[in-house]
Amino acid sequence: MDNESGVTLVFTSMENDLPVNEDLVSGLLTALNQFTLVEFKQPIESIEMGGLRWSYIADNDKGLLFIAADSKDVSAEILRSRLVVIKQSFVQGFIKDKNWKENWNGNVDGFKPFKETIYEYYNHWIQAENITTIAEFFDILGIFQQILNLIMNIIETRIPSEKRIIVFQHLERLYDTFSRTPYVQKDEGLKSITFNRDSGFNIININPSNCDMLLVEREIVNITKAVVHTVKRAVGNAQAVELFVEEKVFEYILSNLDLLAELNLQKFLLNLFLID
Repeated sequence: MDNESGVTLVFTSMENDLPVNEDLVSGLLTALNQFTLVEFKQPIESIEMGGLRWSYIADNDKGLLFIAADSKDVSAEILRSRLVVIKQSFVQGFIKDKNWKENWNGNVDGFKPFKETIYEYYNHWIQAENITTIAEFFDILGIFQQILNLIMNIIETRIPSEKRIIVFQHLERLYDTFSRTPYVQKDEGLKSITFNRDSGFNIININPSNCDMLLVEREIVNITKAVVHTVKRAVGNAQAVELFVEEKVFEYILSNLDLLAELNLQKFLLNLFLID
């Protein structure tokens, strides 16, 4: 939804018996979010209300609020991880820049096709619920997608144009080599990873039900390492660390330290960004 007006851009309910009224819920959750921002200086991340567990994520740069609800049997961690995937996919597909509202006439019909994307994700998640590591897998996807997005922002906005061209050329060769690798061709999850100069690496379309999750995790780690090392080679390690600080990479890592510790990623990420 539009975070400022509370207008719902896309609404989808997977269960007919869920007691959800689109307009009432949109207004209520927007009001609750604004209240916590004013009174407590921070947004709500998760609440329980009406017999449901609610999770929402604000994208302040785009002026959007993403909300998901499910039964209390679904953990807050899984619900939030799935919402991260939905958020990333929606922004990439429909929101081209942070000034998108200037060219939007208020008609939400253009966002309706995204409902099909939500249905596809939902069906994938239902199929994969018997996999015990699914929650960790979604957490890993969300973390590394955010890391890759932050690095892409550095490349696009903080690296001089001459060096930026070289960096993009290197990443394009990296992706071309990756996509031609035999085990990538055989794994549907790895085949769904994409790269282009406009949006960077996209890993959010990976379906855990038809991929080798351990293999996918290993390759995502390798891609992230290669991207970070490319930036370091382009500007030098010392300046790269400064750019990571400016882009709030370390702030993101520290704010998610508990989750990273559970996934055994905290040491890896800190070493990756700090050590030459």
